[in-house]
Amino acid sequence: MDPLDELFATTLESFVATRERLAGELTRAGKKGEGQALKKVRRPSPSAWATNQVVRGSRAAVDAMLNAAARLRHTQDALLAGHGEQAKYQAEVEALRVATAALSRATRDALAAAGRGDDRQLVERVAANVRAAASSPERGAALLTARLTEDLDVDDSLFGSPLAGAAPPPPPPRAVDRDAPKRLAAEQRRAEHARARAEAVADEAEARDVAARAARVAAHARTARDASATRAADAERALGDAREALRVAEGELRRAERDAARDEKKCEAATRRREALADAG
Repeated sequence: MDPLDELFATTLESFVATRERLAGELTRAGKKGEGQALKKVRRPSPSAWATNQVVRGSRAAVDAMLNAAARLRHTQDALLAGHGEQAKYQAEVEALRVATAALSRATRDALAAAGRGDDRQLVERVAANVRAAASSPERGAALLTARLTEDLDVDDSLFGSPLAGAAPPPPPPRAVDRDAPKRLAAEQRRAEHARARAEAVADEAEARDVAARAARVAAHARTARDASATRAADAERALGDAREALRVAEGELRRAERDAARDEKKCEAATRRREALADAG
């Protein structure tokens, strides 16, 4: 793993210790310049750290919110230019709300996994960072590196007032149109479809995150199982070797006992012969 990725993936509490360890490893590997550069990397703020973890572990939820923000921006620009649809604008506002809710759930999961509990302020700051990242390609690129050390500047004016909870910008005045009721009904149907699509995207993002976490758990369990199987095979081989050694030792013991009994008999015979000769003399 790249040292920077490993550094920014660690817990906030162990950031400094991990930075020192990785810098030392680079220096010992002959990469003194890289080690010194790593030592200068700033410890992230809590909200920047939380944002990095969500980008790493719940990328689908982050992408869903960025995409929803981009659609809302496009729809708002069209509406303000006089050729947009109010219903579509409202639908995109709702889509961004749904995507933000999904991102907030992913953030709470990441914080819980790190043992930080449900910190509402951190959850809101992560959403603000993702929202800010949608305002420019540079900010978006910075967010997706998952190496933020501080929060991104927020510019809610990009999306107008919906994010602040106020009414959306009014459409320009239009001439009286007898087909307006039909058009409004069609716009409402499209808005419902867009809302359902946004919810489906958010649900898919959440499902992908759950599946990814499950896959990581399964991979860890598979590795542990393989290690256990290796140890069991080694133990079985050692047991077989021990049994064979016992069999050989038992055979040698039986032979030694037979030889000892034979030699004992010879000794007894020699003793009797000596005693007999002594009596005869």
